[in-house]
Amino acid sequence: MAWTSAPSLADLQTRMQAAILAGDRQALVPLVRAGAHAGQETLISVYTSAYVLRLIGILKADLPLTAAYLGDDPFARAARSYIAAHPSPHRSARWVGDRFAAHLAKEAEFAAHPQCSELASLEWALGCAFDAPDAPTISLADLASIPPEAWSELSFPPHPSAALFTETWNAFEIWSALKDEATPPRPHRHAEPITYVIWRRDGTPTIRGLSAEEAMLWREAERGAPFGRLCEFATHFDDPNTAAHRVATYVQVWLAGGALSGVMLPRAG
Repeated sequence: MAWTSAPSLADLQTRMQAAILAGDRQALVPLVRAGAHAGQETLISVYTSAYVLRLIGILKADLPLTAAYLGDDPFARAARSYIAAHPSPHRSARWVGDRFAAHLAKEAEFAAHPQCSELASLEWALGCAFDAPDAPTISLADLASIPPEAWSELSFPPHPSAALFTETWNAFEIWSALKDEATPPRPHRHAEPITYVIWRRDGTPTIRGLSAEEAMLWREAERGAPFGRLCEFATHFDDPNTAAHRVATYVQVWLAGGALSGVMLPRAG
């Protein structure tokens, strides 16, 4: 690639990337010289097309099941409109697709098929769980030294890879079928939204469905609510007499699955 001027290669690459993403061909003119075998306009078109194709390839690699569900041509159209509407602010190509699911929800061709956006959101969340930072996990045995009277003050920070995903359509069923290379079911809307927790377990993204109560308690635990407060929330959700037992059961499941990265007691004073 020949440049008309070169204060620094990194600076010119940044300027060229910004011009391509903004669709500003005029801004590319001072950055690209005619070559021995192609004129300036031809090279600008080549660079622009190659860059967009590269981003489409990245999106497809990050969201392969979404791409398979949409089909090659519809996915390419969605990707092109997304790239034009949402230039990535990230230097890493890993995060190019962070707004793709939201784009599908608004794009005219796909807005009438909301399962597409939810499928992309689910697949993106699983990828984020894979890439999330490492952190130690704890088990029930790790809590053995904590006296029972202190449990009401214990809070349970989730693992950095853990996040909730809520669907109103059968995105998880569609994703599961595609993952198994089976024909995906017809889309249908749930009578009530369904919430899943996604986290990385033994290096692999994992997903598990939650009851409405467990999802509520997980959200409160994320906000730092201690065990005693979780039990209070549970008394308003179902039988007050079994609230503490239910909360303890949920915490045991979270611990057994490696979805928690620690426990916290309030600081003295």
